[in-house]
Amino acid sequence: MSFYTSLTGLNAAAAELSVASNNIANSSTTSFKRSNVSFGDIFASSASSNTATAMGGGVALIGVNQEFSQGGLELSDNALDVAITGDGFFPLASGDGSELFTRNGGFMLNDNNQIVNSAGHTLQVHPLDIDGASNFNQAMVPLEVKRSVDALPTTILDVDIKLPDGSAIIGANNGDVAIDPNNPATYHQAQTISLFDDAGEPYTAVIYYQKITDNANFNGDEIDTWRAAIHVAGDANAASIVELNFDQNGAPYAGVIGINNADGAFAAQQIAASPVDGRTKAITVNFAAATHTKAFEIVDQTQDGVPEGDLVNINVAENGSVVATYSNGTQQVAGRINLATFTSAQGLGQKGNTVYTATGESGTLAYGEPGSNGIGTLAGGAKERSNVDITEELVKLISAQRNFQSNAKAMETSGTLTQTLINMRG
Repeated sequence: MSFYTSLTGLNAAAAELSVASNNIANSSTTSFKRSNVSFGDIFASSASSNTATAMGGGVALIGVNQEFSQGGLELSDNALDVAITGDGFFPLASGDGSELFTRNGGFMLNDNNQIVNSAGHTLQVHPLDIDGASNFNQAMVPLEVKRSVDALPTTILDVDIKLPDGSAIIGANNGDVAIDPNNPATYHQAQTISLFDDAGEPYTAVIYYQKITDNANFNGDEIDTWRAAIHVAGDANAASIVELNFDQNGAPYAGVIGINNADGAFAAQQIAASPVDGRTKAITVNFAAATHTKAFEIVDQTQDGVPEGDLVNINVAENGSVVATYSNGTQQVAGRINLATFTSAQGLGQKGNTVYTATGESGTLAYGEPGSNGIGTLAGGAKERSNVDITEELVKLISAQRNFQSNAKAMETSGTLTQTLINMRG
């Protein structure tokens, strides 16, 4: 009996050696979680057994359990390396659609613009609703980041300026001199703006400003009037002409004058589409203007057109938001990485390459936004190191080695005693 008892001890020591060796071998594996071995004693008895004299039958392997403690963070030059700080797993999908989970956030962009790990498993996210929040009621989809974005033509132009109040009028009779882009004497200021056509190619619009009245009387009010002419792509003919009227304080005049000024707001202007020039959409021009005693000032000028853009950067925020930045200056939220949690992560099934599957022992699966309800946060440009403590594992190796030697010695002693009995003669 002692021979078989020692044999169970040898097997237990060998199992402990194997687990410690595996921990040490994976000490540099990204997000690897060390394992612990659990043993239980073997004890057989019956109702008629004398418990005072019963002896144990050895040791049995109860299980090999992973310890999901936090590993340290290691910075990386790859923006798609993402580390989890706290609880949670990245949800993945294999090629056959199987659900997988991992804490290894070493991702890359594949040929289909999908975020994948080194094994080609796609990172899964919940679709976003119109408010940019994750819709947990919909099925998960692969996270995609476009490598390029299409050009957008200019359709809205917002202009905010301040005109010099002290400028002398041009002409003698309220704007009797037409603006001529080739004759600087016909205008006071010129504002050049870059716009974009349907193909994302830039073209130029120039707004010429001409003061046509100074302290003119209108219904008992003194007003100044400026003319703004918009010329597109060097065209000698103006695409749009608007009159800007100001009161004595330099603010837009609140009286109704024609169609260009009503209740202090300048009416929006239209630059007609020109399919021949590659512009199939009209441009709405919104003016905000005032006069002051200083020189001409462009407070702001913005337009909504952009050229085609290539991906230049990806940023993963703590809350899982993935923002792609493109060479044309635009930013797009590609999606939000939500983390999976289990009520009993130790019950997950290991698939190798630090990937797990849900089992009947892993408990309830739930998804949540990083940083909410006790779920961990994300760190972009970082990896989670293994949680293996080499010193601790080496001590376990020494302990397992001694246990193995001790059980081997006990087995040898049992064999010697058995041989002695065999050699006895009556």
